[in-house]
Amino acid sequence: MNKQISDKPKPFRIYKPNKTNTGSAMQLDLNKYKGAVFLECAKQSGELSFDWGNKITVKLSMSDISKLLAVLNNKAANMKLFHQPSKGDYESSKGIKNNILELSKGQYGYLVRVSQQTDEGVNAIQISVGDDEAEAISILLKKAIETVYGW
Repeated sequence: MNKQISDKPKPFRIYKPNKTNTGSAMQLDLNKYKGAVFLECAKQSGELSFDWGNKITVKLSMSDISKLLAVLNNKAANMKLFHQPSKGDYESSKGIKNNILELSKGQYGYLVRVSQQTDEGVNAIQISVGDDEAEAISILLKKAIETVYGW
């Protein structure tokens, strides 16, 4: 059987469900044509399901990625990004006032917090990331920079 290898890298996903259905999930997806990594987070909606229809998406530029890597490489304790996607005049960001992404190093891994303010209110999601998962995220982000810049 001849398998075709996709030119598009697979997203890296982390799922953290719990018994009270208050867990969360996130994925990082490199889009080399847009020169960015897209971070998507969703709240748990059932025993093993997540509400991807109401996800929060944050487009990470190469500058944003460098700030994330500073925390992941223990050069900074935390970082916070503030984005106003409505300024880009994209159809997908209609009604979105701002996105905030925070990453902080804890005693046992990292905490990722994303929030999105829309015309309807604020949606916030947080997810814990273990040191092992953070290592994979760090590799993905470094490779994203190499891919986008052709290094």
